[in-house]
Amino acid sequence: MRIKTVTAKLATMRKPQNFVIYPFKPESNGTITVQSEKAIGRFDPVTGQGVLNSKGQSYKYFVHLMPQMGAVPYTFPREFVDECVASQPQSGDSIGPNGTVRIA
Repeated sequence: MRIKTVTAKLATMRKPQNFVIYPFKPESNGTITVQSEKAIGRFDPVTGQGVLNSKGQSYKYFVHLMPQMGAVPYTFPREFVDECVASQPQSGDSIGPNGTVRIA
């Protein structure tokens, strides 16, 4: 299995982008972080409320989730949220050529 991505056009994006979904623990009511080359976001999987930074043409990293770096409140579409939850890697999944994911 390879890292799963979700393709979406969010907010004011001109073109759809492939977002990598970072693992999270659903039972801990944690947030989901998604990242593409030019956008990064974090949201609550229950409400879809979160922040998104997709402004500009430069690459986006975790620091860009701060309001001072351009992140704005955003409600993620329900279809996108559901697809991100369904695409989560599970413990024992093989990601990449070198290893197995261990999610505690």
